[in-house]
Amino acid sequence: MIKTTLLCGVVLTAIPFLAPAKDFPLEFKTLNAEEAMAFPGGSGISGTLRLDNPGDITKAPPAISKHPLYGQLSARTNRLWFRIDESNGDGKGYDRLIVDLNQNGDLTDDAAVARVEQPKPASVVSRPEIALFGPIPVPEGKKIGAWRPIYFAQMYLYTPPADAAANRNTSYLGQLRFKAGWYLETTVELDGVTRKVGVVDGNSNFRLGELNQPTTYQNGAETNWYFQGGDYFLVDNDGSGKFENSIGSSESAPFGPLLYLGAKPYKAVLAADSKSLALEPWTGPLAELALQPHGEQVNGIQVAWESVPGQWQLLQPGVENGKAQVPPGNYRLYTCMLKVKTTTGDTLNLSGYKRIPKDTTKAEAGASTPFKCGAPLEVKVTSARDTRNSGSSAPESGSFLDRFFSGSAGAEPVLQQLIQASVIGAGGEIYSGFNLQGKGNLRQPSKPTFTVVTTDGKQVASGNMEFG
Repeated sequence: MIKTTLLCGVVLTAIPFLAPAKDFPLEFKTLNAEEAMAFPGGSGISGTLRLDNPGDITKAPPAISKHPLYGQLSARTNRLWFRIDESNGDGKGYDRLIVDLNQNGDLTDDAAVARVEQPKPASVVSRPEIALFGPIPVPEGKKIGAWRPIYFAQMYLYTPPADAAANRNTSYLGQLRFKAGWYLETTVELDGVTRKVGVVDGNSNFRLGELNQPTTYQNGAETNWYFQGGDYFLVDNDGSGKFENSIGSSESAPFGPLLYLGAKPYKAVLAADSKSLALEPWTGPLAELALQPHGEQVNGIQVAWESVPGQWQLLQPGVENGKAQVPPGNYRLYTCMLKVKTTTGDTLNLSGYKRIPKDTTKAEAGASTPFKCGAPLEVKVTSARDTRNSGSSAPESGSFLDRFFSGSAGAEPVLQQLIQASVIGAGGEIYSGFNLQGKGNLRQPSKPTFTVVTTDGKQVASGNMEFG
């Protein structure tokens, strides 16, 4: 009897601490063309431009341009054919876009969308020709609840179609990018903190609530992967009142069952009609990823989480003091963002990516698990023969310097090798984004330099990394 009373007392005491889920009503918001293309939360879908009419377009209005452009906007869950035309005649500029929104192969029952008028730049650059189109409303049957989403498209045309047609050039003409011009937004108040939170159609397939899916591909003998085809949460982390893309800080996170507000995880459920978002503190068990060796420099991470055996999903946990609270399971590093102060007082932001699906770490519930990423960074330098310089005659064998340079006696040596440098983090991630921020401006760091010396210390060459 005493034991039963004590047990009941424990249960009754625990009940008040269980915070119920809160439903936050979502509002429909729209963007203009420029805002949509810069908006965080996925890159939409894109397709390459081509001159020939693909067989999937079975019917279309008569084209005015001699060289209308065709293509397919492709994604795992959505495929949309399109045509771009010149309404004022050939060579007058591409200004009409038709997208097969109802996906029936017939462009005559889809409205033509005009080019968005933009201020002309002071200096006109002929290539690439860039044009924005929209807004593009979805058909009545693809509404989300009472809302009718809109989209925008941006064309990048690199090769003049007339030249390509005359030369029968099958090279890359350009691409069209298709992106959501709408999102859902709410204001949440949890744990004494007020934030704007939202959801956006990151893969532009006229639906919400989809996870990013892993896709593998071969890079030579190496297997790589990336996550795509999903939607995104939006979180106004800096309290600016709007969702922004900023260097060194992300205001979007992959859609999934967890949403982090700061470093705290919440269970997130989007209503079936997309009218509300339910949030409650995560009540399941948690593990800790202890970011090493210099977790204090890590500003953010994305990890692949094996939620059930064989199924990986993208998770973006909040980082605080070099630690991240995550559900138990297997983890692989996907991205790592660093933010450090330089000796000059500037802030250096670095972004690293790991596209090789290996080095799995098991995080146990209630335990702190070391998880490598970030500094110290290793600069790996390799060289490859530059076969573009056909006028050179570097020997195929011999010493490293023989292969590196060629030239007659007394003449300046000619560089025959391409030097490549990779910046690799402790978790095997490769860093490709570097930005310095200070005194109100954002700039690229100086190009890295190199020198080549012989074993006895004699310098034989120097330069900088022009493309890195």
